[in-house]
Amino acid sequence: MKKIVLFVLLMCVITSFAIASEVSFYYTSQAHQKYWHYTDNGIRFDWYKGNVGIDLNATPLLRQNPLVLNEAWMKFGGKTFGVKAGMVWYPFGNFENLPSKEISIFQPTALGLKESAVMLDFCGMFGDFEWQAYWADAGKIAWNQPYDKPAFIGARLTYSMADLKIGGSVKGKNLISNDKDYPDVGKIVEFGVDVSWLIAKSVKINVQGYSVQKALTVDETQMDLFGIVSYEKGFDLPFVKLTRPYVGYFSKNGMDDNNIVVGLNMKPMENVFMKLEFNHDSLGDGSNVLTLQAGYVF
Repeated sequence: MKKIVLFVLLMCVITSFAIASEVSFYYTSQAHQKYWHYTDNGIRFDWYKGNVGIDLNATPLLRQNPLVLNEAWMKFGGKTFGVKAGMVWYPFGNFENLPSKEISIFQPTALGLKESAVMLDFCGMFGDFEWQAYWADAGKIAWNQPYDKPAFIGARLTYSMADLKIGGSVKGKNLISNDKDYPDVGKIVEFGVDVSWLIAKSVKINVQGYSVQKALTVDETQMDLFGIVSYEKGFDLPFVKLTRPYVGYFSKNGMDDNNIVVGLNMKPMENVFMKLEFNHDSLGDGSNVLTLQAGYVF
């Protein structure tokens, strides 16, 4: 089994060299995730080229579990109007898909903002506006339930002007169902707003706020927000070269709890990226985690 795992990982690396993308992994000091191969998305392979995108989580292989496909889509059409078909990240919020593009390691997955599903994602650009409208298969209520969730529908609109970007997202969950026997799992509309501003080509402020569903079986929403401030211009340090410091605040559970992160985003070589991040979690008595992420862009 171990030989098969190593062979699959080797083929992923070789394929990455062939079609130009990136590979990344990270290691955390968190007690129950002490080793990177026990961490979700600890090893990621990403292929994005032209009208095809694939995001593969290879971590489960080292636990002798199946690979996890975060994204796998093909785009049809042009810049003004097109459609992505396949497994796609929900267009909800202002998030980067590639680890090399994300300034921080920690992402607000606790809110369910960074999720993917099988969908048709209609997209395009009109002047300074970028739009997306999608229909997504939400899957089953639970693995042991025979009922499928009604499809999710949603949209996102982004306005860009110089170094300022303003976006809005909306997602309708469980709104459409013609099955009278379908159990009520919560019909809800989620929405969010986000503002990203690069000031004087140096300091970037990324602030986002969301109203999201508390749980699948609860018809109630909760407000959460997060913000990251980063010094995008950066400065040079010995060995790690270009370094961009950042600090972030992520609320969760209706702003009752939060994560506070402080980190360094480094680029020691042209195609290499590294991040060192301290994360304080307010849950319980509070926990402090130090995480290192590294990757290579092919």
